[in-house]
Amino acid sequence: MNKNYKVIEVTKDNKDKYLQGIVELEEIVLEKMEHDGKIGQLFITGKEGIEEYINSASNHVFIATKNDRSNTTISAAYITQGQIDFTYNDITKYFKCDSNFQQYVKSKYTEEEFKIAIREVYIEKLCAFRYARDIVLKEKSTSNIGKMSEDERNDAFLKMVEHEYNDPQSNFHEKSEIRENLNKYMSLYMKNIAKNMDKYNDFYWLDFEYLRQNLKRETLPKGKKMKKMTDDVIQVSDFGKLASTINTYDKILQYQKYKIYDRSNCRDISRYYPANTANTIELDTYITHPDSRENGIARIITFEGIKKSIETVLKNKKNKAVFLVSTLHEENLSSKYVSEFFGLEDYIFVNRRNGRDRQVHINMIPRDKVNEYIANMEKKIAVLYNYNPNGIPVSTEDRKMILNSQLNYELNEIGRLNRIKDMGKEKRYTGYIQGKESKIKHLRGLLYKLNEPAKASDEVNMKAQSDDIPSL
Repeated sequence: MNKNYKVIEVTKDNKDKYLQGIVELEEIVLEKMEHDGKIGQLFITGKEGIEEYINSASNHVFIATKNDRSNTTISAAYITQGQIDFTYNDITKYFKCDSNFQQYVKSKYTEEEFKIAIREVYIEKLCAFRYARDIVLKEKSTSNIGKMSEDERNDAFLKMVEHEYNDPQSNFHEKSEIRENLNKYMSLYMKNIAKNMDKYNDFYWLDFEYLRQNLKRETLPKGKKMKKMTDDVIQVSDFGKLASTINTYDKILQYQKYKIYDRSNCRDISRYYPANTANTIELDTYITHPDSRENGIARIITFEGIKKSIETVLKNKKNKAVFLVSTLHEENLSSKYVSEFFGLEDYIFVNRRNGRDRQVHINMIPRDKVNEYIANMEKKIAVLYNYNPNGIPVSTEDRKMILNSQLNYELNEIGRLNRIKDMGKEKRYTGYIQGKESKIKHLRGLLYKLNEPAKASDEVNMKAQSDDIPSL
C-alpha cells in the first residue's frame, strides 16, 4: 500500500492541528484553478465554514497529509448531511420540482388518507408561513410588527420579496437572504412544532388553490385531532379572514420556482422522488494540492466520508435508501469523474443561484444493497489505487473485472473528449485527454500483468509503456 500519505478524519479533538492546513489548501487550489482559467468551478468554504462542518455531528471532514515531518495537508473532502429542507443546500428539491411528482405523492396515500393529509398540510403550511414571515419581518423591518395587522404584515413582507425579485442583481434567487430564511424558518416550524416533515416534503409545491380544491370539508373521523400549531388552532372557518396571507404565500411560491434546464441525462427521475435531507449524503467538496497528486487520493478520502455518513443515515429505520448527491460546474471534469466513480451517473442541469448553472448528480442505493455497494467500492479502490487498509481479499477475477470496467470508462470518455476537441470548441480539454491516455496505458499494463503472470515485470512495464492508444 502507498505509504506517502495518511488518511485522517478531522474532529473537534484534532481540528486545532489541521484546520489551518485545510484553509491554506483551499486557497492554493482556488488560485491554481483561476490561473488555469477555471473560473467559477470552485467556491471555497473558508475557515468558519470548515470548522462548522467539523463541529457538526452530521458532517464529516477527511484529509490526507504527507507521511513525513511536514504533515502537509495534500487533500481534503467534506461530506455533508442534515441540510434544512428547501433551502439552498438541499439538493434533493430539484428532483421533486417535477410535473409528475404530485402523482407520486398521491400514490402513497389512499383516497381518504390523501384528503386528511391535504387538510393537515393546509393548516400547517399556513401556520409555518406566518411563523417564518414574522421572524423575517422582525429581522429586516424597523417597524413594530406587534402593532401591525395580518394584512399589513403580508403587505410589508410581499414588498420586501418583490423588491428582491425585481432587482436584476438578485431576482429573488436561491441564495437571497429573504428566500433562504423564509424556507429555513418554515422548515424548522414543520420539523420542530408541527412535527410533520414527511407531509411537508410531499406537499411543499402545492399552492393553497390546489389544497382548497382538494380539501375535505367534512368532519374528520372520530379520534382524529388537528394539531395545535400556534396559540390557537386555525379552523377551516377562519380561512376567509386569512385570504391575504394565503395569496401572499402562493405568489411567493411562484417566485421561487427552480430553474431546471435539462432532465434528459436522468434516466428515471421518479427513482429520486423519495430523496430528502434525512436520507441524502452530499459529496460537497473534494480537493487535492496541485503539486501532490497522489493516485486516487480525493476518491479515497471521499469514500471514507461516505462510509461514515451512510452509518448515520441507516440509523433511521424509516430510511429505505441512501441517496448520494453532488453539484458541479459542467466544465469541471475532475469533479465529474469523482462523482461518476461513486455511481452518481444520473444528473439534471439546473440554475443553482443567479447566473450559476450546475449539474446536479445523484445515485440511489437501496438499504438492502448498501453493504454490497460498500464492499464493491472497497475492492475498486484497492485495485485501482492500492488503498486497502482493512486488507480485504480481492480475487484475480474481480481484479480483471474492475480493471476492464475502468478501462472501458476511460476509453468512452477519451472518445467523448476527442469529439468535443475535433469540433474546435473546447481546446481546454487537451490536458484531460493526455491524462486519459496515461490512465489507459496504466490500466492495460495492469491487465497484461494479470493475464500474463509468467512474464517478467520489466517486460510487462515495457509493454505497457509502448502500447499505443487506438484512434477514437
